[in-house]
Amino acid sequence: MRIFVTFALALLFFGDVSARQNAQLMFDQANTLLEDNDFMGALESYRNIEKIGEVSGPLYLNMGIAAMEIDSLGLAKYYFLKAQSFSITEKQADEAIEYVTSQFSRQSAMLPKLPWDRAVDGLKAGIGAGGIFILGFLMISISVIVIIINWFYPIQIPRKPTIITTAAILSILTVVLAFYVDYVDQRYKEGVIIAKEIPVTTQPSDNADLVSIAYEGYTITVDAFTSENADGWYYIRLGNGQFGWIQIPGSKIL
Repeated sequence: MRIFVTFALALLFFGDVSARQNAQLMFDQANTLLEDNDFMGALESYRNIEKIGEVSGPLYLNMGIAAMEIDSLGLAKYYFLKAQSFSITEKQADEAIEYVTSQFSRQSAMLPKLPWDRAVDGLKAGIGAGGIFILGFLMISISVIVIIINWFYPIQIPRKPTIITTAAILSILTVVLAFYVDYVDQRYKEGVIIAKEIPVTTQPSDNADLVSIAYEGYTITVDAFTSENADGWYYIRLGNGQFGWIQIPGSKIL
């Protein structure tokens, strides 16, 4: 899998003119290194583009290809997942993820997410917490306006108090949902194990009891809030539902 994305495609996603010109030169140089089989050099060059904030789907797709060529499959999966979030490279990234996942010697057991969790994920990927908040705010505003108008010009409709009360409650619940979606988005982050294997322990300590072993390519959910209590460690949930601590260097957060 050596076909990489040209800069002409990535150019659409870079910022202002001067930044595009600089990023273009760096991207072209990195692509040349990739063509010349200097995969480490290409990956380092792509990372320099990432450091200046000129990120795009094509950039991450090429980074994944370079990582795969140096036999760093976990890192390749991480970059392909990053590329998946861009519509222009979503299809290519899907195919790359499917391929690289098939190359792992160990596969992670994955429990299906609860319907509520899937719904929250869908909202995050869709209109997001901001969109939900705006919708809730508009609903509250309309409810308040209707109530005020009704004070001065009574509206004759069946079950009017019930309708107004229901609309007000739904508006408030929508705003609460927006805050909850934002809370979940801030607290829980998806990640990938990039080390060949890494111990998952009951406490953030090398001497703690072992919960499990996480292998390269495993996808994890990181509890960012709990992880703040231990420097150098992440508190995670494995795909099989087990919880524990891992050392940070062996993983990447999306």
